[in-house]
Amino acid sequence: MTPPKRPARREFGQLDQLPSGRWRARFTGPDGRRITAPLTFATRREGADYLARTRAELLAGNVAPVVPTMTTLEAYAAEYLRTAATTLRPRTLDLYRRLTARYLLPAVGTGADRVELGPLPLSALSLPLIRQWHTAALEQARTHAEQAARRREVRRRSRAHPARAWALAEGLEVAATGRLSPAVLEAWQAAGSPGHPGEQVDDSAGRTVTAQAYRLLRTMLAQAEADGLIPSNPCKVKGAATVQHAERLPLTPEQVSALAEAVPARFRAAVLVAAWSGLRPGELFALRRADVDAAARTVTVRRAMVDMPGAPVSYGPPKTRAGARTVSLPASVAATLAEHLEAHTGEGAEALVFTTRAGGPVRSGERSRVLRAARERIERPDMTWHHLRHTGATLAAIAGATQAELQARIGHSSTRAAAIYQHARSERDRWIADQLDALAAPTPAGPEPTPPAPLPTAPAPALTPAEREPEPLEPSPAPAVPSPRPARSRAHLSLVRSA
Repeated sequence: MTPPKRPARREFGQLDQLPSGRWRARFTGPDGRRITAPLTFATRREGADYLARTRAELLAGNVAPVVPTMTTLEAYAAEYLRTAATTLRPRTLDLYRRLTARYLLPAVGTGADRVELGPLPLSALSLPLIRQWHTAALEQARTHAEQAARRREVRRRSRAHPARAWALAEGLEVAATGRLSPAVLEAWQAAGSPGHPGEQVDDSAGRTVTAQAYRLLRTMLAQAEADGLIPSNPCKVKGAATVQHAERLPLTPEQVSALAEAVPARFRAAVLVAAWSGLRPGELFALRRADVDAAARTVTVRRAMVDMPGAPVSYGPPKTRAGARTVSLPASVAATLAEHLEAHTGEGAEALVFTTRAGGPVRSGERSRVLRAARERIERPDMTWHHLRHTGATLAAIAGATQAELQARIGHSSTRAAAIYQHARSERDRWIADQLDALAAPTPAGPEPTPPAPLPTAPAPALTPAEREPEPLEPSPAPAVPSPRPARSRAHLSLVRSA
């Protein structure tokens, strides 16, 4: 066996020939560590070229491509969240911490598909590894969603008689608790004594939280790239950052009225204000008596509720700078809100407009319970409080609001965000089809219609010679009168004109 050759002395780096005959390249990094090239080389020339390229990168200040960082994802994530805490909203920071603790740092997946990113150096994160992590995280998120659905089903079955659930779904008047009337039990038995409807887990379950975790990881690694710790961001998994959600359909005015009648009386005004103003749920339930001007029929958004699990309710600024705004209400909605203030709102300018029976703030869980039975009665089991905001934006567009007016009303700072809340209505689409049909198959021209005879007019009084105008030397042609354009009904203005 040929003994390995002694290291060749070089100005930068060191080349050693291994017993296998291949060449190993080593150099000293800026931090004094001895660094070995990740690959060996077939010839001494290849090794020398690698060291030349490495030296050029270091002289140019590009350390990340040639000196792998030993900073782990766990350490970098902790530093990233610490520095981001000064700029992120509390709910966003809480979401990022939960995503990091559940998906980014611990192991996800099982068996051969198990991936744990937390203890790995940032330089070890590659596109294939990120793709494998995303697949395992998606499977785990769907498993969590199925387990949560089973737990909710067990709780629902244990605390509610199936006859009560059936009666609520059928729109019968039953109390939330207490003994059921014999009439309700007889009707339930006549219907075949149906049990609790099982909760169906959507096919897209887990995709939203996985996309959130992936976007957070991508943002962290983009910052690491900017910091010079990695040469490029490996988060390039196609489609991992997006989720195709079903369209959030707005409610019709009739459904809004029916929903307001189906919820408890103390939340009737909240439903109407949400649906006709476009306020976010956090803005709506942060309103105080001082934020309502009954005479001017307006509500002013000055703050938003911050509701985080395990923490008391607090209040902060609206979601965007454009969120601080004053919104006018229809007269009927303003009247209902004024009645609510008299019946359900405490005294004092700082009193919350909408509260629980105990007078406390209405947190997200309580808001969901308010709609649970009511939405079944209007046959919209998919709707949430955010659907009412969607509805408010859509109804404003139907009423003829311009793009700028719609942005100001719903508190969005960009036209793209405002456009999310615009929905084409079926009657508007039918009207467009009728206009296209007229272009595709124009009606054949018929004989010129006979103009109607002019209406008789009273004779004008005789003019004196001095009042008469001199006759023109030559007759002047009558000026052309443009034909009037047909008036467009405002009922068809369902879409805001784009700029």
